[in-house]
Amino acid sequence: MSDNPLTHHEILTLVEPFSRSGRQLDLAASDRPERRLVFKPREYPSKTLFGPTLTETLVLENPRSDLYRLVRNMRIPSGETATLRVEGSDPANLVERLDRIAAQVHFQVCRGVTIARSYRLIYNPSSVRGVPGQDNLVLREAKADLGNIELTLDAGIGTRGPAEVHLTAKPEQPFAPPDDLLAVLGWSWKPLRPIKNGWRSLLRLPASEPKRTPALEQKLVQTVEHLALTLAEPPARFHRRFPVARWVCVSRRLAGILVVLGLLAAGPLIMFMDLAPGSIWRFLAFHSPPFLMIGFFMVKEMPLMRPPRIPSPPPETAWVPTAVT
Repeated sequence: MSDNPLTHHEILTLVEPFSRSGRQLDLAASDRPERRLVFKPREYPSKTLFGPTLTETLVLENPRSDLYRLVRNMRIPSGETATLRVEGSDPANLVERLDRIAAQVHFQVCRGVTIARSYRLIYNPSSVRGVPGQDNLVLREAKADLGNIELTLDAGIGTRGPAEVHLTAKPEQPFAPPDDLLAVLGWSWKPLRPIKNGWRSLLRLPASEPKRTPALEQKLVQTVEHLALTLAEPPARFHRRFPVARWVCVSRRLAGILVVLGLLAAGPLIMFMDLAPGSIWRFLAFHSPPFLMIGFFMVKEMPLMRPPRIPSPPPETAWVPTAVT
């Protein structure tokens, strides 16, 4: 952050493109020493199920002399919030780019559950000569209130790895889900693991944009719809709805364990096999332990080596059915 507070002249220059778009500076909420300008709330018709309006608050930050960060904070009447961030060297260009994205993109209702999605706009220069670059709308975070639990999605921008799904029980709400609660949805969802404040699952995605965000948006909707339906029913119903999918999850876990054990056993077993000294199979078997160690460090999360449990109905105390309206 620059040590120089915003001057009156700088403020007039920065505010000008915002004034053209009908926005007004909130000087009392702004912070001149921190080089941060806050604009008065602006309302948009929702055109959806969220109520009469969506409320926008813009914040323009100037952390460096050559960098501006514009943040759009959106709020719906029920209290959910979401943001859109865009960075660049020209504030007027940031306003233009931000206004291309509809305010309604931040919120979606699935089975009575509101999903609040926060994005970043990242400039993508075109590789085709003469064709101007376009912005990639990149999902950064999402939240959903499912009644007895809260879902938070961390998209892991810049990691090219899986996204993280966190499930957190609300105070005094029991929640002890089976580890395949989300994994029954398919290969993209990994088993739940307990963490300090709840449970975590990883969500496999395409590594890069523009394919990553659309895939994540689709899988987020699938996840929320699945949880909304499952948590609105008694826990035993989950076992009856997914008998085959739960066994598929067991086979996936067993396959991973067998591959690891096979690699570990390959070295000693090679002594009992009649292979030529220069055989590629002999080379791979002798070097399987270091290859396995390299693989462990390359994956996002270490595989679970304990045998999976036989699928059985979750106890009735796993969660209290709560219909989301």
